[in-house]
Amino acid sequence: MPEMAYLLQPAREIGGVITVPGDKSISHRALLLGSVAIGTTRAAGFGQ
Repeated sequence: MPEMAYLLQPAREIGGVITVPGDKSISHRALLLGSVAIGTTRAAGFGQ
């Protein structure tokens, strides 16, 4: 099999929407990550 080379560039930004179960530790981690992110972070559905 021939050897292949790839050149990867760093991502300038990442975005998306995720839905996870309403677990307390996951909720806290989501808020911590959102607090250090650049831009707007929206979190909802805590304690459901």
